[in-house]
Amino acid sequence: MALFVMFKIINAQVGIHTLTPQHSLHVNGSLQVVKDLNVGGSANTKGNSGNRGEFLMSNGTGNAPVWKTIESENFLKVVFVGNKTDISPNSGSYTGTHTTPVNTHENYSQTYIFNVSNKIDNAYLTYNTNTGLFTVVKPGFYNIVPYVTYDLSLNGNGQTAGTANSYIQKVLPALTTLSGISTGHGERTLGLNHNLSSINFFNPGDTFRIRCRYTQNFRLSGGNIHISYLTP
Repeated sequence: MALFVMFKIINAQVGIHTLTPQHSLHVNGSLQVVKDLNVGGSANTKGNSGNRGEFLMSNGTGNAPVWKTIESENFLKVVFVGNKTDISPNSGSYTGTHTTPVNTHENYSQTYIFNVSNKIDNAYLTYNTNTGLFTVVKPGFYNIVPYVTYDLSLNGNGQTAGTANSYIQKVLPALTTLSGISTGHGERTLGLNHNLSSINFFNPGDTFRIRCRYTQNFRLSGGNIHISYLTP
């Protein structure tokens, strides 16, 4: 025992399952941490155990690692993934504008509603599956990427050619189009699709939605969306 204590004092290194420890504590095997893991601090002060959702990042040789948030390192954090797996309306169609230009007829627009929420992080935003409105919780830049489709299969002859317009629209604090696409389609077009994307800064309480309209009567069919948080 005396020799063991002397060994510790002289070498200041302890090895577990190794006779040649390379650091103050060298574990050759698995490590199980039941509670928090503290890093930094000193011989007389407790280290930092970080916050929920943070990851541990190296700070270089000789320096204590630090806890970081994903957004602080400009990584994309996916906060919402949704799908539309139904067709709305189930029977019949929304009324088209039947006149051009289509972008002047907001009252004919319909909100694209994702009926399946595969992933949502309510610390960043919330989603209302009845209204199709997203409400921002955490301020920052959001990358919004929806894919939407239209179904015109119920339209008769001479009732499919027209102009489609889809867009990402901020509702509060003011009605603003953030991104949009407009396409023209010939007769007997039975379906069409639009891809959109937008990166914008939002404050808490801001709301946005995906809107669609067509010159002819139309239905809204399958699609998807993913929203990422970029940085504060």
